[in-house]
Amino acid sequence: MKTRIIMLLLISLSCTLFAQKNDTELLSINNQLSEMSPTGREIHEQSGLKIVCERIEEDGFASAYESYNFSIENNTVHPISEPQWTYTLPLKGGGEFIIATSPNDIFTIPIVESKDLYDIDVDHCISGRIVFRGIIDGEEAIVSYNIMLDLKPHIISYSEIIKTVNETNTAYSIDFTVRYVGSDFLRVGVREEYSPSLIMQTIEEPFVAHVYRSSINAFNYAWVWLHVYNEYGEDEITITLKNLIGDSDITGVQTIHSDFVNASVIKIYTKEGKYIMQITDWDDLKELNQEIYILQLCNKDGIPFKTIKYLKGQ
Repeated sequence: MKTRIIMLLLISLSCTLFAQKNDTELLSINNQLSEMSPTGREIHEQSGLKIVCERIEEDGFASAYESYNFSIENNTVHPISEPQWTYTLPLKGGGEFIIATSPNDIFTIPIVESKDLYDIDVDHCISGRIVFRGIIDGEEAIVSYNIMLDLKPHIISYSEIIKTVNETNTAYSIDFTVRYVGSDFLRVGVREEYSPSLIMQTIEEPFVAHVYRSSINAFNYAWVWLHVYNEYGEDEITITLKNLIGDSDITGVQTIHSDFVNASVIKIYTKEGKYIMQITDWDDLKELNQEIYILQLCNKDGIPFKTIKYLKGQ
């Protein structure tokens, strides 16, 4: 009986020691994994180094169609010698392919060529890896950076929109440029307030497209839709164009007398900008139906000097 109790105690002690040993190993592995992320900056804290790129956010997502510059942020008190960069992409059949290496301080990775050679995930991204090695205080230091290269097209930016009003002050044109990658053409659509139609055009100017649209109603809101797409996905931006004469400028019949003092001719348009008629006496406005109209006030030479929105009351 004593022998059996001793054996049970030994087995129990052995199991306890084995469990503690395994827990320690798992903790070590989990600690290592917790220092790594699938995307973004991966830093070995003991090295005191960071791989940085000003044009990429912390999540590490970037475009496969752009080139990026990387550098090292040295948070140690020692200089770095013998720097060496390596940039790899995963092959479709397994393994990695070295895309670029460099011993320079600034490391540039190129755009992705021959995309079909590489392993593409379900989100249409290629997971690249950048590794930096250097000597600090006589010891090798290593830091790496995982970058997710998106194969979907991307609208990078658009310039300031230049608006040019026509001679009658009833419509205007827009002129601006759009920077984009991942497609050879840009789709542009314009829809105006009170209009159900979306007028589309295709601009076949890769990378930088010049957009020009005319005859946009000056008295209503309008929306410009920018769209790019390829076999992997799409990207779009909607730009809101405010009316050049807002609702705060709407005038009622009881307040327009001073504006009509110098008006020899009053041209009347619908709120959509369609010409109705012209009058010479503001009292004729009383004959209009209850609605919002656009009034163009002209001098004796027929030259417009003011354009207003007019609300016809009851």
